[in-house]
Amino acid sequence: MKIASPKLPEQLQPLAAEEAETLLAAEERVYGACLAGGQPLRFPNAAFACTRFSSCSFTAALLKGADFADCVFDRCDFSGADFAGASFRRAEFCECKGVGADLSESSVSDAVFDKCNFSYANLSHAKLRDVRAASCDFSYADLDGCALRNFETDKTRFVRTNFFGTPLKGVDLSSCTLAGLTLSAQLTEIRGATLSRLQCADFLRALGVNIKD
Repeated sequence: MKIASPKLPEQLQPLAAEEAETLLAAEERVYGACLAGGQPLRFPNAAFACTRFSSCSFTAALLKGADFADCVFDRCDFSGADFAGASFRRAEFCECKGVGADLSESSVSDAVFDKCNFSYANLSHAKLRDVRAASCDFSYADLDGCALRNFETDKTRFVRTNFFGTPLKGVDLSSCTLAGLTLSAQLTEIRGATLSRLQCADFLRALGVNIKD
């Protein structure tokens, strides 16, 4: 699957959080910037383009409806942040932490999640298009009612993950850890998904089928 990479300028302008907040308070877009550091970032009505975030903290940030285009997030902390209805286009998340983050009804396209922890995150009714998640953790996360298009995942944990009402047709889950998923009674969500033999046996047991060795 081909995913469009973020388009960043060769040189990014270092920008302090306070300067970014001043721009955003004036309803201006932050463009071509590099933000670094662990200070909490709270950006109302945020719009970012061609920006790199390095080791930034978005803990408990209120970023409903924020817009991120061509952005890279490296070792950032989104734990507990409110990104409901936010938009991410051409984005990369590397070793980020988003425990309990709210990304419900968000739109994520041309994005890569690498070695990220989004356990307990809320992605209910999110739209995920051309997205790859590798070596991530979505345990206890809500991915119910999602619209998936060209979604790829590898070696990712989905333990007690809620997939109710999310069609997984065409998704290869064979390398992932699946346990205690929330699905409809008929398991319609996994129809057309690719599973390993061991995973298939687990789902058959869930349907009450006795498996003989």
